[in-house]
Amino acid sequence: MRQLRSFVQIVELGSITAAAERLQIAQPALSRQVQALEEELGVRLLSRHGRGVIATEEGQTLADRARKVLDDVELMVQDITARDHRLRGTITLGLPPTVAEVLATPLVAETLRLYPEVKLRITTGFSGHVQDWLQRGTIDIGVTYQGAKVPLVKVQPLLVERLFLIQPPGSPQAPVPLREALASTAILPSPDHGLRKLIDQAALQNGVPLNIALEIDILPTLLAFVERGAGSTILPLVSVFPLVQAGRLVARPIEAPALGRMLVIWTSLNRQPSRLMGPFTEMLNNTVRDLVTSGEWPGTTL
Repeated sequence: MRQLRSFVQIVELGSITAAAERLQIAQPALSRQVQALEEELGVRLLSRHGRGVIATEEGQTLADRARKVLDDVELMVQDITARDHRLRGTITLGLPPTVAEVLATPLVAETLRLYPEVKLRITTGFSGHVQDWLQRGTIDIGVTYQGAKVPLVKVQPLLVERLFLIQPPGSPQAPVPLREALASTAILPSPDHGLRKLIDQAALQNGVPLNIALEIDILPTLLAFVERGAGSTILPLVSVFPLVQAGRLVARPIEAPALGRMLVIWTSLNRQPSRLMGPFTEMLNNTVRDLVTSGEWPGTTL
């Protein structure tokens, strides 16, 4: 276990020297640990370069698997020693950036209020990244927009987010038919983006060719070009709500039919759930419910 912890630190820091300082171990002793691992496994784990070390393919596999083992051991210790039944430990949550903007702060506040001895880690990434992190065991719970089915993962619906046609100031504010929204001059994310895939699919199903003026994956930049009048985009209301309130953009509900996407909670079926998982997931659901019913998460339904 000591060798695994040390090796993970070396890979994460990219330096045996830095890992030795963090672990408070003499550098020669840490180097001997790596050498012993390499001899036992019969493979080279690290490749050295001028600025430190980088894991080989085998070394990266070991580091990824070691993290899961170390997490499982930590959970085992927490479950066995928590005789007073107070919730302790660490839980790691993955969120898409737009969801994190509205959910992260109230969720951290609720965790501090209800479970002060629980350490909550939040990391952000696109839905595909969050799913990958969950499968690799680097996060405990993922919240993403529903996409392709992933093996050995449990999916729980959370909310439905309605999509709006976002246009420059001075545009009409009335609802817009889906076909008209799809036919407008568009500024959209690149084709690999989950939202773009949904829009592409809607255009194909309705026989509407997209007229794409720009492809931009950076949300503030995308919105800046919409505000300048370079085109329209399609987004959830929460992504633009402050700009709409300030009169800098117009958000028109898409209807006939409406266009939306579902936000879901993902948990791995490959890992033994800790005592934290059930209470934390319930708190997550309750926090989302409060945000939706209070209007703080606009354009959504439970």
